[in-house]
Amino acid sequence: MPGLLQRNERAITAARPGPERAMLLAQRVSLLARHWRVHELPAALHAAEAAVRAASDARAEAELDLARGVARYYGAQVEDAAEPIIRARDAAQGLGERGLQAECEAWLGCIVGTLQQEPARSLGHLHAAVRLGAAHRPLAAARALYVLATLYQEAELMDQAVRHYRRATLIARRENDEQLLAALHRYMTLAQVQQVRRRRAAGRMDEELLKQAIASLGSAEQLAAVLSGDDSCVQSSLRLGEMLRVAGEHARALEVFERCVDRAARAGMTWEATIARADHAVCLARLGRLLDANQGGALAEAELEPGFADYVRAVVHDSLAELHELLGRVAQRERHAELARAAWASDIDYCARLRAALLACEPLAD
Repeated sequence: MPGLLQRNERAITAARPGPERAMLLAQRVSLLARHWRVHELPAALHAAEAAVRAASDARAEAELDLARGVARYYGAQVEDAAEPIIRARDAAQGLGERGLQAECEAWLGCIVGTLQQEPARSLGHLHAAVRLGAAHRPLAAARALYVLATLYQEAELMDQAVRHYRRATLIARRENDEQLLAALHRYMTLAQVQQVRRRRAAGRMDEELLKQAIASLGSAEQLAAVLSGDDSCVQSSLRLGEMLRVAGEHARALEVFERCVDRAARAGMTWEATIARADHAVCLARLGRLLDANQGGALAEAELEPGFADYVRAVVHDSLAELHELLGRVAQRERHAELARAAWASDIDYCARLRAALLACEPLAD
């Protein structure tokens, strides 16, 4: 079992019934979610809710609302995750719990950034988290800093991305949060994958960046398994399959996808699994398994939800256009190619607005 969960369980066992134990049970929900143990969340939430009701404590209720939001974020309900966290943040502010307030701001910035909503909103939450967290909850500041780093990376402001990753890593090491350390390395490589796919779509493929991404993803997969021992290594596996497929190594990519795509979908990695399914279908087609490719493509298209970010929709439609070209379906290829072009145009606009918003803010790392 990962160290954070072990420490939490020991604290729960030692705590007497009351507010402290209720808060620990609420925090257990967040920890389970962060380790992608989503199948355990319903029972953990039930136990936390019962303890918080019995304790009748405002801070414990706020911790529970934060946990509800984090559980939704990891449980394929990203669009609904902000509501309980906003409640938690407002309650924490009223209670003068600055550390909890910082944690809520960090998660709100992460959620808004994941949904690729208005960049200034995401940055406002993240800057508040760093400001409050530095004094009251350093790990909240670290979380916000690495989310900021991924945004700088998306905007191709790489010097600032590196500085923010470095500062977040120093805090996570000092505070002994192994899961956050693994997440830092993982998200650094995942943002690199986005760079590769955006440049490929724009017709300026960077072969060196692709090689770096493949190498980094292998080490991120190993690090996640060692540090946190959870399903987060599946995220790195999905992206490794992506990059191998982009590199034309279809047989190697197929091996990766066939061991991790269904596992990722069961863990609640909805949009990530959908990208991988579409890539998987292309690999199957490239290797002559046309019936399996057709079935995989149909499943990817069925899983493509309207709420997914433009980047996700663009990548999936690109892959489906390639798939239908391989299957000899001209009309379907044209339809997906046009949907991909429209989604890439929206994504380009988002990245431009993100870059402008970041340049308008003071960096938070030297």
